Amino acid sequence: MKDIKIKDVMDKNPPIAEVPGRREDALRILAKYEVSGVPIVKAGTKKFAGIVTRKDIFMHSDEDQLAILMNKNPITVSPDASIKRAAKIFYEKRIHGIPVIRKGKLVGVVSPKDILKVILKTDGYEVEKYLSPFFIPIYEETPLPVVMKIFRVTDMSAMPVLDENGKLVGIVSDGDLFDFSLVRETVSKSDIGIGEDEDIWTWEGIRDIMRLYYETSKIELPSVPVKEVMVKNVITVYRRAKLAEVAKRMINNNINQMPVMDEGDELIGVIHDIDLMKALL
Repeated sequence: MKDIKIKDVMDKNPPIAEVPGRREDALRILAKYEVSGVPIVKAGTKKFAGIVTRKDIFMHSDEDQLAILMNKNPITVSPDASIKRAAKIFYEKRIHGIPVIRKGKLVGVVSPKDILKVILKTDGYEVEKYLSPFFIPIYEETPLPVVMKIFRVTDMSAMPVLDENGKLVGIVSDGDLFDFSLVRETVSKSDIGIGEDEDIWTWEGIRDIMRLYYETSKIELPSVPVKEVMVKNVITVYRRAKLAEVAKRMINNNINQMPVMDEGDELIGVIHDIDLMKALL
């Protein structure tokens, strides 16, 4: 494992946006590829300029220019660095993507999912020893504006949802709110609509109404309970499960967090893909 380098696992052809560019460019990529952030390069080149995330758009929803929205000095890594370097950054900084740079040029992006493929080969290690130190469940009747506020002040990316008896009934991510706000806001203003055979969560499904999104000055969320947005069919994991099994479920289901349950089917915590990075440190 010590010989595995970032260049061996990274995505060598990640989706990118260019500057000069507009928020629409990043939104299109976030929707089409279902990613939380996108690296930015100078137009017509591979020269790295920065990165813009879903959070950047939420926090600066009045801004349209990518050059202003993006983080110009994000954490980056060399393609020749060990995957332990990336694992350490993911675990300590709680981020989900690192641009890979060689001589000022973007050559790839490494994500926790790339490293999960290495964790698949590990032995032992039970989930309960790697629970996330950040664990905030919310009540299913919590209004979306309040959920958004919690995301902003805690910097969480996902939260389990509980019913009045404290039972797990769903999970909600910042991406769920992003998609919901985008579609709800634009569809309510549109006569175009979305075809029944289209997937509204992809670019193909929302491209005809994207222009109407920009008529508003900021993202707004209706005051409806989080249970209307949350994912109800939650994939969970038993507290004594092995990390390799957790990594397998995350990869196969394209998720980056799972609630952890005890023998009585009670929620005891959450584990994120970045928590699993500790196994390599």
